Amino acid sequence: DLLTVFVFWELMAIGSTLVLWSQGSEAAYRAARRYLMIHLAGGVLLFAGITGHVVGTGSVAFTRMAPDSVAQALILAGFLVNAAALPLSAWLPDAYPEASWSGTVFLSAFTTKAAVCVLMRGFPGTEMLVWLGLAMAFYGIVYALLEDDMRRLLAYAIVNQGGFMLAGVGLGTEMALNGVAAQAVTGVLYMALLLMTAGAVLAATGRRRCSELGGLFRAMPLTTGCAVIGALSISSFPLTSGFVSK
Repeated sequence: DLLTVFVFWELMAIGSTLVLWSQGSEAAYRAARRYLMIHLAGGVLLFAGITGHVVGTGSVAFTRMAPDSVAQALILAGFLVNAAALPLSAWLPDAYPEASWSGTVFLSAFTTKAAVCVLMRGFPGTEMLVWLGLAMAFYGIVYALLEDDMRRLLAYAIVNQGGFMLAGVGLGTEMALNGVAAQAVTGVLYMALLLMTAGAVLAATGRRRCSELGGLFRAMPLTTGCAVIGALSISSFPLTSGFVSK
């Protein structure tokens, strides 16, 4: 039901903020404050929408909806904030890279993927999500190409992958939703792998900028091999999970 969704939605936001704070740096504290404010704003939208929906329908059941009323539009907006949808995509590359080298992996696996799951259940076939997803996909990949910080680069890639999934939810067909579900799982796998390799490099060298790194395949061959596998998967190379889901 919608009340349970809301309670655990807010608990997830609090837990994610604690993961950010655990890094202990001033940059992490600033990022955590911004992250919490964005997600509390999304929570307010979600709660207002749920309240209006319950008053209007008398039901708290979480079923398929359409944004054809103010209440359901607010519920959709609350979910989209967590999905890092435009125009509020910037919180993700702002926050994720400031977590600890291991904490970023957990953030990438849960927060945006939870938003995709609730959108699949609540708003499949909402056409605006197709266009919003396409915009996210282009936004993410363009900024990833311009980025020098390896963890911010991967954070923009998460936005890009989220855009693919939003577009699939917007299509709403059985094949599209199956593809979104598969992509949510495989995205967790290869993004976690890529973020773990970035974390290993950060832990070993203390550097995050790609322009300051080079020749690491000699000193870190296992990390290099894992990075190559993750890169092939996110690129939909045959025989990888990313190829199947995309």
